[in-house]
Amino acid sequence: MLRIPSRSLVLVAAFNLHLLSNVRSATVSSSVAQTFEGIGGSGAWWPHDLFNFPDSVRQNLSSLLFSESGLGLSSYRYNLGGGGANVSNPVRAPETPYVSPGVYNFSADPQGTFFLQQASDFGVPILTMFINSAPAPLTSNGASCAGSFVSGSGPAFATYMVDIAEHWREAGINISFISPMNEPDNGFGPIPCGQEGMVVLPTQRAEVVSSLWDELNSRGLTDSIGILADETSWLIEAVPEYPFWLPQVSDKIAHVVHHTYDFPSDLGYAAFILQLKLYTETPSWMTEICCSLGSPDGTGRGFSGGYDPTINNALMFSGMVFQSLVIGGESHYDFWTLVSNGIGCSPLNNATCVSTPNANGFTDGMIYYDSDYATNGNFELYIVKHFWTYKHFGNFVKPGSQRHPVSGSDASEYTLVVSNSTSYNVIIMNPDTTDTTLSLTFPETVCATTAFRTSAEEDFATIEAATGGGSSWSLPLSATSLTTYIFDRSSC
Repeated sequence: MLRIPSRSLVLVAAFNLHLLSNVRSATVSSSVAQTFEGIGGSGAWWPHDLFNFPDSVRQNLSSLLFSESGLGLSSYRYNLGGGGANVSNPVRAPETPYVSPGVYNFSADPQGTFFLQQASDFGVPILTMFINSAPAPLTSNGASCAGSFVSGSGPAFATYMVDIAEHWREAGINISFISPMNEPDNGFGPIPCGQEGMVVLPTQRAEVVSSLWDELNSRGLTDSIGILADETSWLIEAVPEYPFWLPQVSDKIAHVVHHTYDFPSDLGYAAFILQLKLYTETPSWMTEICCSLGSPDGTGRGFSGGYDPTINNALMFSGMVFQSLVIGGESHYDFWTLVSNGIGCSPLNNATCVSTPNANGFTDGMIYYDSDYATNGNFELYIVKHFWTYKHFGNFVKPGSQRHPVSGSDASEYTLVVSNSTSYNVIIMNPDTTDTTLSLTFPETVCATTAFRTSAEEDFATIEAATGGGSSWSLPLSATSLTTYIFDRSSC
């Protein structure tokens, strides 16, 4: 006689099948894919305003950026100003110490140098000095924007940059990299400009790099200060320009650096890395991105206005970190401005302003402030979800730590396994709207110790450690979240 399963048994079977379908498995390799060098962001242009805040707020901001209780950044990009000649927005027109050849006013730009000093005081190991424009007297139009590099002026430009870097190093601020041209594909004209910029043609870029290296070499600084180039905005633009300059100077640059404002697909990113290797073995860094809406899985991303402080946008940007570090195999990642006034609404006049997406602001920060602070006295700092997701990378992807590839049919680019001498840190994103579990096998015996999760309801909250034993562990992943599981490299 045919026995018909009871309704309860059918429901139990369906529930168990659902649980099984939401369990993924993967294996951590014992091999090392890359050694990390830094996670950071830029000090442009917010220091102009934040320098005017009460000192208690400035110190709190520095702690939020540079301490382990905050983002724990290991990289900070100081913007050496070009003087802002013909730039209409004073926030984006930092002063330059340049007075004339060999003559400098080192009290210029107290705003930018204050936070550079703060980064140094907190022990940030990678301090990059990047330049949007040479001082106006050295550009083609005598302005800090809408002009271009003048061929033959490389030695004078290099002397200026190294003089400034050497000054700060002698003051105890160890500038470790110089990026002499930031987005050299754009002069940001016409005048009056919204920001500084200087076009450096692909055929001129070798002169800029060679002149800088020669100046560093003449002072015995090539082992202390590396050169970063060329910070082109788009990957699809960088590749056809590389043949005009990169082969000539690949032995003089520490890292090929780029931005990702074309918001490449995973396939496009991987293709870029392969094409770059045709011209140099110098490893690449991703050093600037911001300003996109989109979903946690990356759909809909692309350069745009709009303010979104929610977990959805935070995970979208987290996906771009995974893309660089896992798909691109890169060792360093920098976000753009870190701190922004682009909320797009007035937090004093609207109680839900800071926590609600709007079309008027920008997703160019992790910490926000009121653009009207000078008139309304609002010195509050507003932290959005992107801060808490980026903290996972800032706290656990440290210089010298290493990435282990993850394999298996369920392996995902959203799983980043980072090791140091004592622990494994497993950073995992679940962009989906359903909970899941990752069954992870390590190449050695480990012991789960703790975990941290950021979700719509949680901000880097401490949660239960993974369960399991030996080399096999289960890592629950809440829907629409970023989680870091910590394991000691020893038995429990």
